[in-house]
Amino acid sequence: MKSAELARRRHAAVAPAAYSVHPFYPERAEGSYVWDADGKRYLDWSVGIAVMNVGHSHPKVLDAVHRSSSAFQHLCFAVGMHESYIEVAEALARIAPGPSPKKTFLVNSGAEAVENAVKIARVATGRQGIVAFTHAFHGRTHMALSLTGKAHPYKAGFAPRAAEIYRAAYPYVYRNPFGLTDEDAVADAYLAQLKDLVKTTIGESEVAAFLLEPVAGEGGFIPVPERYLRGLRAYADQIGALWIDDEVQAGMGRTGHWWAVDAFGLEPDLVCTAKALSSGFPLSAVVGKADVMDTVKPGMLGSTFGGNPTGCAAALATIGVIEDEGLLERARTIGVVATERLRDLQRRVPGLGDVRGPGAMIGLEFVRDDAKTPDPQTVESIVAHAREDGLILLPTGTYGNVIRLLPPIRMSDAELEEGLTKLEAAIVAATEGTLAVA
Repeated sequence: MKSAELARRRHAAVAPAAYSVHPFYPERAEGSYVWDADGKRYLDWSVGIAVMNVGHSHPKVLDAVHRSSSAFQHLCFAVGMHESYIEVAEALARIAPGPSPKKTFLVNSGAEAVENAVKIARVATGRQGIVAFTHAFHGRTHMALSLTGKAHPYKAGFAPRAAEIYRAAYPYVYRNPFGLTDEDAVADAYLAQLKDLVKTTIGESEVAAFLLEPVAGEGGFIPVPERYLRGLRAYADQIGALWIDDEVQAGMGRTGHWWAVDAFGLEPDLVCTAKALSSGFPLSAVVGKADVMDTVKPGMLGSTFGGNPTGCAAALATIGVIEDEGLLERARTIGVVATERLRDLQRRVPGLGDVRGPGAMIGLEFVRDDAKTPDPQTVESIVAHAREDGLILLPTGTYGNVIRLLPPIRMSDAELEEGLTKLEAAIVAATEGTLAVA
């Protein structure tokens, strides 16, 4: 089989640190499906970790890429800025959260967007302190891994880490330590804890920015309560700090809105976007309030490949597809259908502790008992069962006990039904003997 030969070559030539969840070798992809080197077809509910939101090989994206790459490959914006860079900045200003005028800086990856947002926040405020959160993932570069919350496999072994990084508790409703069940009460408790940390450990006058994912991605698809986000916005304003909204995984329509914070009508100072922005072509952005972005002098930020014309063309086409095909509404519909069905399954599977998430960004947390002991083994089994049945799933979570659902937001009703049926079958197979009577 071709896959076996590729595995042999990989072992001989590729660094072992380059890990893959699934032991297959994709060869082509179209719409909601991927085919591996041996010809097996999979329904893809990973979409490259929230990258191919509009599906694989969308003809409008590919056409834009072909036209751009045949005309102009690269110069570097530090030499001369091409028109598509400006067009992407204009498009992002139009869809960015909140009414303030916006400006954009383009780079290549989510980690680069986060790093530049930190640089901008420090210049804009004249302060150095960055408050990040537990369960956070912001990337793997030095600053980004310092901001990331999970030691293994992201941070351990890579010291020393960046200075002036502080860690607050992420508002994890399902695992809150306060013994509370009311979401607003949980939010208030976490906010009080955050404010005490800042006042007693950091100093309010030292905080440049709070950096928060509105739905924690690698941490376990954990949505932040609206009340907490509103409280964070108010507290940042009160102490003269900025709010950096990391929407690298949650943005670009995944939650049923352009940005997860749009559901609450909130406006961050800076937004980081990447992944689905350009449908698989390297591009990321920091989109910020114009008065904040204008504090950074010319030449203080830069990137050789940032804003590459092909990436910009892909981004403009992706934004157009989401708008023209009504994919924000489609993501909300997918979320309603999937969540309703999975919560029905939850009543029959005692180990399925929580079903959560907005839109088509759904997390399934598996536990062993009423104490909510994480159960990563069951998650591994479900992922393996699903793969054998032709469904690509991904595990996630600080404790490895969450399955994240990232279906294409352009998928058909038939594909949604296929995926849910295969997912249910994998869960039932992995939890056989523990099912409750329906």
